[in-house]
Amino acid sequence: MSQLKVLLLAHTGYSAWGTQQVLDACTALTPEQRERGMGASHSNILQTFCHVYDAEQVWLRRLAEVDNEKLPPGPAPHHSFEFLVESWPELWDGYRRWIDAASEADLTLELLTVLPDDTRFCVPRWQIVLHAINHSTYHRGQIITMLRAFDITPPNTDVTAYYSTR
Repeated sequence: MSQLKVLLLAHTGYSAWGTQQVLDACTALTPEQRERGMGASHSNILQTFCHVYDAEQVWLRRLAEVDNEKLPPGPAPHHSFEFLVESWPELWDGYRRWIDAASEADLTLELLTVLPDDTRFCVPRWQIVLHAINHSTYHRGQIITMLRAFDITPPNTDVTAYYSTR
């Protein structure tokens, strides 16, 4: 297995683990707390989770469907917290399956991407995977800050904590 593939699998595993840690921490919250406007990220914990889930889903679809160059327009769907907890593991498994099946040429293939504002650029697929991971990590940090506002000690989601569990 190529070093690139090993790296992508390690980091997608980390991202799935980190998000699961934060989802688990948020199960202690009431629905009202998860939906309370906090003035950060996508307003509240639930909407921030929805944003991350939808972004991961869109980027996985872009990886799998080379001819799907335009990102979906309009507002993202609203998901319940329970939906996210139940559905996210299958999405993470989709990344793992795609990376496992990808050849080196698949990983380095550049895709034309058109953002909702019609900005166009080409990016290799492996960079899309890293972007999705980075995006999720960024927003997990925001959710952790929101958890602290509820006096909840958040889980340690640092990559070294992940490696220590392996």
